[in-house]
Formats: sequence, C-alpha cells, structure tokens
Amino acid sequence: MRYTHLFLTPLVYSCLLLSQLEASRPYSMTQEVVQPRHLQVLLTKEATEALVEVRGPYTLFNPESGAKVASGLLGKRFLVRELDSGLKWGEEFLGIHQLYLHPNSSKTVILVNGVQHQGGIVIYGVSGVVNIVNDLDIEAYVKSILSSHFTSSMEPEVLSALAILIRTDAYYRATQSDQSFWHVQAQEVSYPGVALTSFEPPIEKAVESTKHLLLVHPGEGRYLPFATTWTEHCAGKTASYATIFRKQAATPDHGVKAPHAALVKEASKWSVSLSKSALKKALHLPTIDSIETFVDATSDKTYGLRFHSGQKVVDADFVSLQKKLGPKVLISSQFEVKDQGDHFLLTGFGKGHGAGLCLYSATALAQNGDNAVKILSKFFPETCLYNINALPTQ
Repeated sequence: MRYTHLFLTPLVYSCLLLSQLEASRPYSMTQEVVQPRHLQVLLTKEATEALVEVRGPYTLFNPESGAKVASGLLGKRFLVRELDSGLKWGEEFLGIHQLYLHPNSSKTVILVNGVQHQGGIVIYGVSGVVNIVNDLDIEAYVKSILSSHFTSSMEPEVLSALAILIRTDAYYRATQSDQSFWHVQAQEVSYPGVALTSFEPPIEKAVESTKHLLLVHPGEGRYLPFATTWTEHCAGKTASYATIFRKQAATPDHGVKAPHAALVKEASKWSVSLSKSALKKALHLPTIDSIETFVDATSDKTYGLRFHSGQKVVDADFVSLQKKLGPKVLISSQFEVKDQGDHFLLTGFGKGHGAGLCLYSATALAQNGDNAVKILSKFFPETCLYNINALPTQ
C-alpha cells in the first residue's frame, strides 16, 4: 500500500479531504501539528524508588540547564531515589532533581523496572518521590501500541488505518496535554514499552507505509489532530467520542452508520446476569433499588447510568463503569437493563464502547477492496488526511 501519490502538491499545506467540506470555510494548517515528533509517556508515577538500567554507552543531562552531568560506556544499573540533596542513581547528583538518560548508540538498551523502552528516559524527583517519563519518537510509539493491541493476522488495510488513528491520537495528546512533564500515562493507553511487543512484518509495514500520516479535524479556524479510538463491533452505528468518553476533544460531533455491522447485529446479541450483590460491591453502595440509563438517541449507545440507593444517587459514565465491572460483564454500550429480583439482566448488541472505528466493519470494507483511506473516510467524515513531512519545519 502506498499513499505517496496523494501528496505531490507544491502547496505549503496540502490536505486530502476524506469527505466534502464547505468551500467557504477558511481553515488552515498550523505548526502546532508539526512540532511534536516525540511523545512523553509517564512510566512510573510518584514512586519512592525505581530500578533504572542502561546497557551500553549513555549520557546523563540536566534537562533544566541542558548541561552534561555524567556519561558511561558499559552501562549502569541502580535504584533511583529522590533525596533532599538531589537525585541518587548509584551516585548522588547534588542539587539536581531532574536527569535525562540519553542512549548514545542504537544498540544501547534502557530498562525501567525490568521493561525495555526506546528513546530517552527522564527522571523527575519531587518531594521524596520520582516520576519516570519515556521520551520517544511518535513512530516508535505507534508501532508499540499497534503491536500490543492487535495481531498481524488482521487485514493489512485495517492495520494501516489503525496506525493512522494511533498516530493522530498521539499528536493530539502531545499538543493538548495540560501536564508539565508528560503527555500520556502508560497505564492509560496500555503502552508496554518494547520488551513485550513483537514487531511482526505486517505491523512494521502498516506503520512504515503510513509514516507521518494523520487525520485532522476542522475546529476554531484550524485543522488539528483529535482524540481517536476504535471499537470491536458497533452493531450498526457508532457514537461520537465526546458522547461515550464525556470529553470535548475537537472530534467529529456525531457517529456514523456502519451497514456491515448492522447486517449481523442479531448475531452480536449478548446477555449477562449481574447480581445485585456484585454491583453493590463494585459501586460501594448499601443497596441498589433501580438503574436509569442515559442513551444517545442517534447511536442507541448508553453513555451513562444512574444508580438509586435509598436517598442516594450515584452516576457513572459507561467507560468508567466498564472498567469496574469488566468487559465480560458490560460487553458493549448498546444494552438494556431489566430488574429481575436479586440480579439485573443486561441484554445488548455489539462489543466495545461503540465509538470511533468499528473493527468489524473496517475488516469487511478491507475484504471488499477498500484501502485505509477509504475505510477512514467512512468513520471520520469531514476530516482531512495530512502528511506531516510535507509541511515545512521552522
């Protein structure tokens, strides 16, 4: 799969519209999308100590001043701690509470608590604890996330579409994070580093063939990357990101119809019996008298639930509730609840939260000959595909 021919325009900012946009809109691309070639992933948060190991040549810098503070040729393996006087990693770095561990060779290996990571490692010491951040190339991040979430047996065009979505989300996080020292937490996105991932040829190809391509969405007079996601089976309709995740992230404000998933909606039907005692325990409630569901009328997806416990009312969004109960209990966001005495009967359709790219439909489209661009156009209308490398750097 090659997309090179899509980006031969000599214009400074070239955009492939995935669907028809109003010609009168004066949107323009900004350098905000170009700048973040790296992503800062929080690996360890507020730990009293962490095991940091480097094998091979390295240099230590003070990120505050950029000054070199130490280097080595063979490697180093020690617990890192934050002291009143500064960070301690084998030796004490007096007056220094931030360290950047930079690999000096492509063969240098860096491990944090036994897990290997690409790129550099930044250690921040604050009030007796350490935060450790992986500073890595976004393309390496895309490859790692794709490898850890999906298998190489998926349709190549679906893998390519997912690579573009993961990259888009990474650029969004890099430009929108309100954190000072990192963009995303590893646990939040299930980022495993590189030790637990296997970069098989189909996944390598999906990332390389879409390198530097991402989606952007018009908003506030500019085209910008946005939060993206995927779901396993949408049962015929998807919901918007904002609807399910309850976040405004400059995303398309509506879902889409997915005819391929609609055709097999009945085959995706599921039923689960949820005991009231298990639900009370998960929600820390003494009783559960009734449940209200809040349903998005356009997509039929349940985005929130309200639990009545005597005079107390507890609200929960779908995503956080699914984390508490588990995906084997709350299988999808399209469901109904019936009170059956000592338990609730949940009956629904599909699998997953129901927002973003529907993997079932995307697979069917790929098998019918659609490439990644066409697949993305079905689920993210009114967005553009940008080649970041086609934009000038400052």
